[in-house]
Amino acid sequence: MDSAYYWLLLGVCLIVAEAFIPGVFVLWIGIAALATAGVAFLFPMLGVWILLFFAIVTILTAFVGTKVYMMITSSKRTLNELAQQLVGKRGVCIARLNDPDIRIRIDGVEWAALADGVIDNGDSIIVLRFQDAKPVVRIA
Repeated sequence: MDSAYYWLLLGVCLIVAEAFIPGVFVLWIGIAALATAGVAFLFPMLGVWILLFFAIVTILTAFVGTKVYMMITSSKRTLNELAQQLVGKRGVCIARLNDPDIRIRIDGVEWAALADGVIDNGDSIIVLRFQDAKPVVRIA
């Protein structure tokens, strides 16, 4: 069997394995193996030099692929911008305290909040903004 078929088989196996292995790194090696299969089909006389080609393409695909993956998956918000992440979120009022202080629950987390208007227990709320480190909410 020609070495190109081995490279093709290796590339397909690695790409399929990517679905079962955490992380994304095996994908880049699989893509490099498929590229190596293509070169081996076109230039079968390369022999052992094909290994050098595979090594170089693996490094290139890993570098470029990781950069592209990071650009795609990077979030514009950081963990420290919690206030901005809550603006626009919906929740429920779970307790009325001294006006305008209330307790709310958003995504399973309880917060001390300020009511913008009359809000009763069980009312659906939406976060408008932050004031004095507390979310300001109104009825949704």
